[in-house]
Amino acid sequence: MARPPVASNREEGVVSDTPKSLPIIESCDGCGACCQVVSRPPFYRVFDEEGEDTWERLKWERPDLMAGFLADDRDRRANGGPYYGTPCIWFDAGTGRCRHYEYRPRACREFEVGGRDCRDARRRACVP
Repeated sequence: MARPPVASNREEGVVSDTPKSLPIIESCDGCGACCQVVSRPPFYRVFDEEGEDTWERLKWERPDLMAGFLADDRDRRANGGPYYGTPCIWFDAGTGRCRHYEYRPRACREFEVGGRDCRDARRRACVP
Protein backbone atom coordinates (compact mmCIF):
# COMPACT_ATOMS: atom_id res chain seq x y z
CA MET A 1 0.00 0.00 0.00
CA ALA A 2 1.43 3.36 -1.02
CA ARG A 3 1.84 6.10 1.55
CA PRO A 4 -0.32 9.15 1.05
CA PRO A 5 1.46 12.45 0.33
CA VAL A 6 2.69 14.22 3.43
CA ALA A 7 1.68 17.82 3.97
CA SER A 8 3.50 20.36 6.10
CA ASN A 9 0.47 22.16 7.46
CA ARG A 10 0.32 21.33 11.19
CA GLU A 11 -3.16 22.90 11.50
CA GLU A 12 -4.52 20.03 9.42
CA GLY A 13 -2.97 17.60 11.90
CA VAL A 14 -0.37 16.25 9.46
CA VAL A 15 3.34 16.39 10.21
CA SER A 16 5.89 16.78 7.45
CA ASP A 17 8.58 14.19 6.70
CA THR A 18 10.82 17.02 5.52
CA PRO A 19 12.73 18.81 8.28
CA LYS A 20 12.01 22.51 8.60
CA SER A 21 14.74 24.53 6.92
CA LEU A 22 16.83 26.74 9.09
CA PRO A 23 18.90 29.68 7.91
CA ILE A 24 22.60 29.00 7.45
CA ILE A 25 24.53 30.81 10.13
CA GLU A 26 28.09 32.09 9.93
CA SER A 27 28.95 32.26 13.65
CA CYS A 28 28.48 30.13 16.77
CA ASP A 29 27.97 33.23 18.91
CA GLY A 30 25.08 32.72 21.31
CA CYS A 31 24.08 29.36 19.81
CA GLY A 32 25.60 26.33 21.54
CA ALA A 33 23.09 23.90 20.02
CA CYS A 34 25.78 21.32 19.24
CA CYS A 35 26.99 21.47 22.87
CA GLN A 36 23.56 20.87 24.40
CA VAL A 37 23.50 17.11 23.85
CA VAL A 38 27.11 15.83 23.96
CA SER A 39 27.37 15.65 27.81
CA ARG A 40 31.16 16.00 27.77
CA PRO A 41 33.87 17.08 25.34
CA PRO A 42 34.16 14.39 22.61
CA PHE A 43 37.91 13.81 22.67
CA TYR A 44 39.69 11.14 20.66
CA ARG A 45 42.07 9.88 23.31
CA VAL A 46 45.49 8.45 22.56
CA PHE A 47 44.27 4.92 23.27
CA ASP A 48 41.53 5.37 20.67
CA GLU A 49 42.28 4.65 17.02
CA GLU A 50 43.13 8.29 16.28
CA GLY A 51 44.48 10.20 19.25
CA GLU A 52 44.57 13.95 19.28
CA ASP A 53 47.11 16.43 20.54
CA THR A 54 44.58 18.47 22.54
CA TRP A 55 43.97 15.52 24.87
CA GLU A 56 47.73 15.34 25.55
CA ARG A 57 48.04 19.14 25.92
CA LEU A 58 45.17 19.12 28.40
CA LYS A 59 46.98 16.59 30.60
CA TRP A 60 50.11 18.76 30.80
CA GLU A 61 48.78 22.30 30.58
CA ARG A 62 45.48 22.04 32.47
CA PRO A 63 45.53 19.14 34.94
CA ASP A 64 42.57 20.79 36.71
CA LEU A 65 40.41 20.43 33.57
CA MET A 66 41.64 16.88 33.06
CA ALA A 67 40.78 16.02 36.68
CA GLY A 68 37.27 17.47 36.24
CA PHE A 69 36.77 15.55 33.01
CA LEU A 70 37.89 12.26 34.58
CA ALA A 71 35.80 12.87 37.73
CA ASP A 72 32.74 13.44 35.55
CA ASP A 73 33.54 10.22 33.68
CA ARG A 74 33.80 8.26 36.96
CA ASP A 75 30.53 9.75 38.26
CA ARG A 76 28.66 8.89 35.07
CA ARG A 77 30.00 5.33 35.11
CA ALA A 78 29.07 4.89 38.79
CA ASN A 79 25.56 6.27 38.19
CA GLY A 80 24.91 4.59 34.84
CA GLY A 81 25.18 7.75 32.74
CA PRO A 82 23.87 9.68 31.00
CA TYR A 83 26.63 9.64 28.41
CA TYR A 84 24.69 11.65 25.84
CA GLY A 85 21.74 14.00 25.75
CA THR A 86 22.76 16.52 28.40
CA PRO A 87 24.76 19.74 27.93
CA CYS A 88 28.53 19.39 27.69
CA ILE A 89 30.23 19.91 31.04
CA TRP A 90 32.28 22.69 29.43
CA PHE A 91 29.26 24.50 27.94
CA ASP A 92 28.38 27.89 29.47
CA ALA A 93 24.63 28.33 28.99
CA GLY A 94 24.88 32.03 29.91
CA THR A 95 27.17 32.87 27.01
CA GLY A 96 26.29 29.98 24.68
CA ARG A 97 30.03 29.26 24.35
CA CYS A 98 32.61 26.73 25.47
CA ARG A 99 34.25 27.62 28.80
CA HIS A 100 37.55 26.12 27.58
CA TYR A 101 37.44 27.00 23.89
CA GLU A 102 41.20 26.80 23.38
CA TYR A 103 41.16 23.16 24.55
CA ARG A 104 38.08 22.02 22.66
CA PRO A 105 38.34 18.61 20.97
CA ARG A 106 38.96 17.99 17.30
CA ALA A 107 35.29 17.10 16.75
CA CYS A 108 34.32 20.55 17.99
CA ARG A 109 37.04 22.34 16.03
CA GLU A 110 36.03 20.57 12.81
CA PHE A 111 32.27 21.01 13.28
CA GLU A 112 31.07 23.00 10.27
CA VAL A 113 29.22 26.15 11.30
CA GLY A 114 26.03 26.34 9.25
CA GLY A 115 26.55 22.83 7.84
CA ARG A 116 24.11 19.94 7.85
CA ASP A 117 25.07 18.72 11.35
CA CYS A 118 24.90 22.29 12.65
CA ARG A 119 21.38 22.76 11.29
CA ASP A 120 20.36 19.37 12.69
CA ALA A 121 21.72 20.29 16.16
CA ARG A 122 19.90 23.64 16.03
CA ARG A 123 16.66 21.98 14.98
CA ARG A 124 16.90 19.44 17.84
CA ALA A 125 17.74 22.15 20.39
CA CYS A 126 15.06 24.50 19.00
CA VAL A 127 17.69 27.16 18.27
CA PRO A 128 16.88 29.25 15.16
